[in-house]
Amino acid sequence: MSLHDAQKLADLAASSFAAQLIGAMPEPAVIVSADERAVAANQPALNLLPGLRVGDPFVLGLRAPDVIDARRRVMASGEAETVQWSERVPVERLFDVTVAPLATIDGTVVATLLTLRDQTEARRVERLRVDFIANASHELRTPLASLVGFIETLQGSAHDDAKARDRFLVIMREQGRRMARLIEDLLSLSRIEQKQHLRPETIVDLAQTTRSVVDALTPMARDLSLEIRLAAE
Repeated sequence: MSLHDAQKLADLAASSFAAQLIGAMPEPAVIVSADERAVAANQPALNLLPGLRVGDPFVLGLRAPDVIDARRRVMASGEAETVQWSERVPVERLFDVTVAPLATIDGTVVATLLTLRDQTEARRVERLRVDFIANASHELRTPLASLVGFIETLQGSAHDDAKARDRFLVIMREQGRRMARLIEDLLSLSRIEQKQHLRPETIVDLAQTTRSVVDALTPMARDLSLEIRLAAE
């Protein structure tokens, strides 16, 4: 890096605009020089990375080979990149680290801006979604297999057995209702997700909503020999 570029970098780190820009960012942010030193960091970054010290090599605070490699590529190409970084202590957390180039007027990249976005909750929700779909698929497959089995039996050995037919039809009805409840749950979840970013515009009767939930769960609770009681208003 030339003396001119070094001076530009020093001016960038020292300017009130850069300080305000970094300080105003809600997400952890660090400016890293060409020689891989942290020249500026906001408070969220200092809180997240206790080992980070302005003026020291940034790797002392962020020991992430993927981030280091991405930063070097960005310095060379001038194109921003996003990589993932995870920490396990004190708790497991996942971050998207965006590395953006900071260039002088002539286009020379003299530093990079690292911003860290916490994706822990998003990843947890995604895992829950995957698990839910897997469980829902299993829950649908079980009654569906039962229905197919009963139909095949009625078409075969129990074709003329009235008692067996009546017994099977009762079970088939319950299995059909079970699938209908699950499908309704899936549709309800889809409706909730579609409206989760919309601000409510009507008054919601929580008591009525609670009663509806109790009514919906009562058949399943009865199958498990359980009773759901709603406290008096």
